[in-house]
Amino acid sequence: MKSLNEEIMEVKEKLRKKEKWSHHLERLNDQIHIKEQKVAELSQRLTEEKEDVEKLHHFSIENIFSTLIGNKQEKLHKREQEVITAKLNYQDANQKLRELKKEYSDYSNRLKGVINAGKDYENLLDRKENLIHDEGSIWSEELFKITEKEADLSSMLVEYEEALAAGDKALKTLKEAAVSFDKAKNWSTVDMIGGGFITTAIKHNHVDGAKEKIHDAEVQLRHFKEELLDIQNQLNIELTIGDMLTFADYFFDGLIVDWLVHDKISQAADQIEKTISFVAATLTSLREDNKRHAQKLQELSIKRIEIIEHA
Repeated sequence: MKSLNEEIMEVKEKLRKKEKWSHHLERLNDQIHIKEQKVAELSQRLTEEKEDVEKLHHFSIENIFSTLIGNKQEKLHKREQEVITAKLNYQDANQKLRELKKEYSDYSNRLKGVINAGKDYENLLDRKENLIHDEGSIWSEELFKITEKEADLSSMLVEYEEALAAGDKALKTLKEAAVSFDKAKNWSTVDMIGGGFITTAIKHNHVDGAKEKIHDAEVQLRHFKEELLDIQNQLNIELTIGDMLTFADYFFDGLIVDWLVHDKISQAADQIEKTISFVAATLTSLREDNKRHAQKLQELSIKRIEIIEHA
């Protein structure tokens, strides 16, 4: 049979999950709405870009003048590049939308398991009142307050552990992406000085690998951002939460397109390294805060035991 202390911890943990997952679903709903609008806009832009290229391929008075002044091929190349850019942006946004919707479904199912946490807590408060007024019980108002604080701190430490786990995962994926980027960059340099068919094939293989890794890193960085949102009121880090959120939201926008279409591999690789440093510094600060809260929990536990022993 569970002790009352264990029941308080359990109910507090359910309340934490309910609040966390509810807020997460609210944020996901907003993100899905924004992403749906973006997908629609990018789809329209892709259609328009394709139409522009088709016009340049067909015979027209404008095409005759463009050919005479020698800029038709240049204009066509530019238009085709814009189609590629639009297509990549559309595919990326569509993939993110699918992932957001799947995540929303997953968290909706999780929330069902803790939906009655509020009622469970109310029942526990009723038991608390009865025990406090029971002369044969060791429970007092002070003991309950300390136990509640312990439960709150335990839940907070779980939040920190979840944030640290998400951050470590993001950092690991970012480092893997950096290695892939570095290989792609090196093989791209060899290819430009005349590496031949095999060199080009190897370069594209590394490019595909780096693209996959950067997408994984984006997903993990977004999850890290979500975990930071859950503990932002307790954060005691020099790097502000606002910086982290802005960074996660805008870092990857256009990165893959610039890299693949405009050959800015070096710039993308440098940005990855900056992200690694940023995440690593955030994790260091989180661990310091986590250690401080763990010390507080230990002090409360000692105080609770002392009250029980002298009851």
